[in-house]
Parts: sequence; C-alpha cells; structure tokens
Amino acid sequence: MPTLPSSILITVVIILLILFIGLIFWTQNKRSRISPQELKKFQNHWQGILKEIKSSPKNAVLEADKLLDQALKLKNYTGSLGEKMKKAGPLFSDRNGVWGAHKLRNRIAHELNIKVSDFEAKKALGQFKTALRDLGIKL
Repeated sequence: MPTLPSSILITVVIILLILFIGLIFWTQNKRSRISPQELKKFQNHWQGILKEIKSSPKNAVLEADKLLDQALKLKNYTGSLGEKMKKAGPLFSDRNGVWGAHKLRNRIAHELNIKVSDFEAKKALGQFKTALRDLGIKL
C-alpha cells in the first residue's frame, strides 16, 4: 500500500488544525453576540431594578439574580443558575463577588424574615452589574 509523503501529511494536519481553531473562534464569537434588542431589554430591566432598590432592596436583589440567569441562558449555558455560574466562571472578573451576591439572593429566597440593608443590596447589585458587564452586557 503506498504511503503519502510526509510533507502532504503535515500539510493536511495543519489545514485540519487551522479549521478546528477557526471553528472554536467562530463558536465563541457567536456565543458572545448580543443583539441590540436584547441589550435594550437588559438595560430596561436593570433600570427597573435600580428604581426598586429604594422601595424593596430584597426584591431588587432577586431581580438582578434573575437578570444574570437570563444573560447566562442567552450565552447558551444550561442548568441551574449555580451550574451556569460554575461553567461561566472564567468569564467573571470577580467570581467571589458574584457568588456572594447569588448567596444573598438564596438567603432572601429561603430564609424567613431576613433583613437586607440598603448597603448589602447595593453591594450585591454592583456585583451583578460587574458580572453582566463581563458577559458583554453594558448597563
């Protein structure tokens, strides 16, 4: 059985490698795109959250957490929000901060009569805002 010259084999491997790397970049670029309409929805939702913090800091944190979940879903992450956050972890500039904000959300959702100060809520919203910006959503 005849064998291919090594130079042809090397050329084929290089071409396949370039195609594979190009596919990875194309997939990542597609994953990171957010349409102007989607961006506007996020911005409007965020403005509503900022208005709500004055009357209901707990509700503002719950809504910001939902917004992060929607953003990760838009980026094709699946599972619970915690699972999505783990998968997207390298994208976050402050992983501990966004996890802290999410943990506050969990306390609000699961503990009875929890008190959340304006300071705690604003800090959590800042963490959610940073995480959303890390995902390409400019608020």
